[in-house]
This record gives sequence, C-alpha cells and structure tokens, in this order.
Amino acid sequence: MRLEGSRRHRQLQLRCHPIRTSPCGRSEYLQSRKRPSASDETTVQATFQGVDRNIWNPGTISRRNFLGLFGGGLTATALLSACSQNNDSVAELRTASKWFSDQTIVSGQGPQRTVWSFSDEQGNLGGLSPETIQVEVANAQLDVVYRAETQRHMDGVAMPYYPVIVPFQAAEVHEFRFNLGSRGQYVGYAIPGSRSTSPIFWPGDRFPTIQSPTFTDQGSVSPICTRTPMCPFHEVSIADSIASPRATIVIVTTPAFCGTSWMCGPVLENLIDNVEQRNRSLDVIHIEVYQNPTSSELGPLSPAVQEMGVNYEPFIFLIDEEGFVLRRLDHIWDNKELKALLSLI
Repeated sequence: MRLEGSRRHRQLQLRCHPIRTSPCGRSEYLQSRKRPSASDETTVQATFQGVDRNIWNPGTISRRNFLGLFGGGLTATALLSACSQNNDSVAELRTASKWFSDQTIVSGQGPQRTVWSFSDEQGNLGGLSPETIQVEVANAQLDVVYRAETQRHMDGVAMPYYPVIVPFQAAEVHEFRFNLGSRGQYVGYAIPGSRSTSPIFWPGDRFPTIQSPTFTDQGSVSPICTRTPMCPFHEVSIADSIASPRATIVIVTTPAFCGTSWMCGPVLENLIDNVEQRNRSLDVIHIEVYQNPTSSELGPLSPAVQEMGVNYEPFIFLIDEEGFVLRRLDHIWDNKELKALLSLI
C-alpha cells in the first residue's frame, strides 16, 4: 500500500479489514487466514496505482478500454495505434491483479520483480492459482520481449501470487499476457521507470546511515513497534549496524495498522520465525511506518522511512557487511522468497 496518512489510505484500512485494536500476531493471522474478496482488490489497486478503481474490477475489460482509462501519454498512444491494426489484440481479456507499484521497477538494471494474482469469476483474489502459469511480456510496440513460466508462491501468506522477474530494456509501458490454459487469458500492464530518477535504494547502492529508533533511543517515534508483544528487532539502529562488521536486514511494516492482513500482515511474523532458525550473524531491524499513529489518525511518516525514499509498505532490504544493498523485496513475499533473500548472507 502507499505510505500516505491520507483519507484514501484510511479508507483502505477500513475496507480491507485492518487490525486496529488487536495487532497482526501470527496466531491470530493463521486463525483468521482467508482469501481476500473482490472489494479488497479494487480498493487496494486504486491505492497502489492512483487510478480509477473500476478498471481493476475482475470482470472483462478490453485492452483499448484499459489504456483509455490508463491516462494516455506517448506509450499508451503507441499501444493504441498498434492495437487498432490488430483486431485479435483488442479481444476482451480478464485483468490480472497487480500487487506492486511501478516505483519498484526500472529499466536497464537487470531483472526486475513484478507480482501478480488472478481472480476467479466470483471475484475471489487468488481464486485461480495453478501451480505454474505461462507469461509473455510485450513492449510498447507490442513486440514480445520476454517469455517465461512462473510458479505459484503461497508459503506463509494467505493469497497465492506469482512473481514474474523481467529484464526491462526500456522505460515504457509493457503488456503482460498470462495464459492460464482452460482457466482463461489475463492481461496486465507495468511501466518501469529510470534508475536515475528513482528515489529508492537499489542493489549496489550504499545504504544511508540512518539513526532509526531503538529500545533505548526511540527518537520522535512512538510507539517504535505496534506489534503485541513488541518484536525483538529494535536493539540496534541502522547507523550502528552499518558501522559494524555484521550484515543488516531492514523491514518496514506496521503490524497494528496494516491495511491488508493477508498482504503486509504476515511478513514480520515470517521474518521472526526464519531469523530465529538461523545463526544471528546479522542485525535485524524493524521500523514502523508512521511517527505517532493512533486509531483515528496515522500522522506523518517516521523520519527513517522518509530518508529511505519509499512511499509504500511493506518492504525489506538486505544490506551487506560493507553497507551496500544486496537485495530488496516489496509489497508481498512468502517464506520461499524470504529464505532466498536470507541465503545471500
């Protein structure tokens, strides 16, 4: 979700089953584990993309109608022009559910992670979740530039999802075409940006020496952890960890104010479980999203989150012993992807 203490963000929390009075603990999460509804999808998608939510309704929508709602621009115009010359390419398709912000992908920087799921005819998110699916990606000229088979991920999260890792070559609109066999054809869109204009830290970047809140020095943030009981990841600040000979994991999420318990709710619990099973040769740091959140007003972002240049949550950074970013995961990840990240240490 986007990190904005705005009316729209609060509406997302109200409509996506927030846990305001009882935080997203692991036992509660597992007991209440359920598949999200279609109303959750459309609201979250509007918050992610800042567009009219009706284009994310899991009914059918033509490629022409999608791009008309999408907002135009040179890349959309190029696609519409190409579509007008190919009647087959404007056939009605179901829309794939997009679980990432375009802020998290850039061109010309190697493989980039995108995340998708597929609603069934009743609008249940993740209602269609075969073990593997086929996907091809086309550029703004509708030339196929990438093909792959991607596997379902659902270890420790409520909603099955599919990460598609794409090496984007240009900062332009890309069309994702998903083949679910007898379950139908789906389409989605993404526009990678340019790293030169991105405010996010990427693999290879030196991470800033941020004075993040700790048990002994919470700074201006209160509470420093909205999980009940507090998680153990507030012993050391980012600055002190980067200055040490240890690797660092930074996770940003807000357990008590998570807008979607099936999305950002379990990631902190999964990290607690997986880190406890490992040799603690690294510092693990949890940072709350908001500075002084209450049940009625989320308030400003915490200073540490502002310094990271990210306007969504949850996300996680793996930083090596020299203070350089090794990897980042955004929005949703399961135990399989988390263990792959931890294996880099």
